[in-house]
Amino acid sequence: MCGVFGIVGHPQAKLFLPTVVSSLQHRGQDAAGVAGFVTESTSCLETIKGIGKVEAVINKDSLGKFAGSTFIAHTRYSTRNKSSSIREIHPHWAQSMRGKIAIVTNGDLINVDSLIEKVKEKEVKVYTRNDAEIMAALINIQIRKNGKHVFQAIKETMKDIKGGYAALMLMEDDGRLFAFRDPWGIRPLHVGEFTINGRKCVAFSSETCAFDIIQRYNDARYPDSKVSYTHREVKPGEIVAADADSYIESALFCDPTLNKIGCVFESIYFSRPDSKQKGESFQMLRERMGMELFKESPVAADMVTAVPKGGIPAAVGFAKAANLPYSISILEEPITGGLRSFITNPEERKSLAIMKYNILEDVVKDKRMIVIDDSIVRGTTSKLLVKLLFEAGAKEIHLRIPCPPYNHPCHYGIETRDPQTLISHNREVEEIRDLLGATSLAYLSINGLYTAIQKDRDDFCDECLSGKTPFLPTLREECLR
Repeated sequence: MCGVFGIVGHPQAKLFLPTVVSSLQHRGQDAAGVAGFVTESTSCLETIKGIGKVEAVINKDSLGKFAGSTFIAHTRYSTRNKSSSIREIHPHWAQSMRGKIAIVTNGDLINVDSLIEKVKEKEVKVYTRNDAEIMAALINIQIRKNGKHVFQAIKETMKDIKGGYAALMLMEDDGRLFAFRDPWGIRPLHVGEFTINGRKCVAFSSETCAFDIIQRYNDARYPDSKVSYTHREVKPGEIVAADADSYIESALFCDPTLNKIGCVFESIYFSRPDSKQKGESFQMLRERMGMELFKESPVAADMVTAVPKGGIPAAVGFAKAANLPYSISILEEPITGGLRSFITNPEERKSLAIMKYNILEDVVKDKRMIVIDDSIVRGTTSKLLVKLLFEAGAKEIHLRIPCPPYNHPCHYGIETRDPQTLISHNREVEEIRDLLGATSLAYLSINGLYTAIQKDRDDFCDECLSGKTPFLPTLREECLR
């Protein structure tokens, strides 16, 4: 669930880059990195990367060495590789006598071991098990050893790699920024085109919220100019290249899944509420989830409240549908900086949950409360909040979750590979309620979820909820033809 961002052709890119990359901080808080050219020509690629949040790594001082207007950047959420390893931080390199390739990715590959063996057979060394380094090595082999053009090299690599991914890539001696997305569309990727008095630039991002920042910057920086932008999703299986003159070239690796949207957990939790999916904000989509949840699981209560920030949109929808007052009763401590306990490691998760929330006792005392959170994965936060709310004097705590039970591991970019860490795995709802200590507990059904999303279930990967993988053999064979 990392964040990726890239831009080419904007004369002020270096000035707003830290802010834009920070807008994707919620997708990964372990580390950050950026790659760009340190010369006006595209002859020398360099990186800045480090453990910590964006503001500590990508800032005015650290960006001083870069020239030009082309960058790729990353916010890291570690899955199978150590969060504390500096070597694992993106961007990753592939290097040959003819130059470097820098790459950032979001997602996970599921055939890493066989890919590493394939790279070794070509007498190319990789230093980590990180997907990005392996992808870069495979593309480099196709270009440097097999003489393939870049588009064809990426296509040949996509034949070998299996999993969910969205990737951005820069090369020395090639001024284009390359983007490509897995053929199943599991990990999100968008492309935006910006115009300032007829001059264009192109950006790529995991979420559209990054584009909104660039547009606001353009409005403020060029008040007397005509500024505008358009955006679309990079299609599943699409390869896109953009240069400093905003010339965009596109090709499809294969197109059996062009209508796919991707990971359903983006709709439920990952993406910011002001980001968009198919032209609609996640705020509106999540409000409908709350409304559907009320239809399925109404309960007598005095008020509706939310676990910030993820539960707020659905709580607003639930309160509207229930005709109940929505009230803030759980505050998030500013000192936590918006950190998501879901993507912290197990050692930090409980302590962060304890520090993160404060209860308004005079709001909750003697109240029958409906508490909405976006999801329950491991249950650490939910169990603690139920305890704190009862201690603050709440009379009843009715947990309502606008997401079906998270029952199964994800293999495509979420660190939930061990099902025993999932509170709902092999447990009935009443068992989970007892573990959490709530008065009642209800989840939105699978059917209710897709009713709220207003899209076909076949368009999504919901393996974490259903256990069904999108990697059907027939689709794999079609892509390899």
